[in-house]
Amino acid sequence: MNKRNTRAFAFGILTAVIAFSTPYFFIKPNQSENRKIDESSAKEILQANGYTVLTDEEYTLLQQTKSEDPANKNTEEKEEPAEKDTEPEEGSQEVYQLTIESGMTPGEIAAQLEKANVIDQAADFGLYLEEYGFSKKIQMGTFKLTADMSYKEIAKIITKS
Repeated sequence: MNKRNTRAFAFGILTAVIAFSTPYFFIKPNQSENRKIDESSAKEILQANGYTVLTDEEYTLLQQTKSEDPANKNTEEKEEPAEKDTEPEEGSQEVYQLTIESGMTPGEIAAQLEKANVIDQAADFGLYLEEYGFSKKIQMGTFKLTADMSYKEIAKIITKS
């Protein structure tokens, strides 16, 4: 490269910087972007999009009625993962024996579990295995699983961790 080419290249870069920085420094942003939303218009926007807006008092009252309802207590207990390593009673739950062979992918395992009605969604379980790092730790063997196990419990069993 000679002097002339170098100067032309530098001039081109300078021109590009000026062209792209002019709007950034000299043109004012759209005023609609900076407008403030008051409480009533925010409620209207949320309700128009299908959300329910509650005050703190209404929310607290709703939480109290939920916790007092005996039907909700049973569902809350089921959602919490059990930390104990207990074997399910074979008389009360149908036990599914999952056999994992060499070369099986987490997707194939999840599909087998969905087919046996142990899990609801194979894709969700496959994503769970990938997201929490269980997919690389899956062990070969035969495992006893039931439909009331959480994803975490199933993953711990098939990874023997």
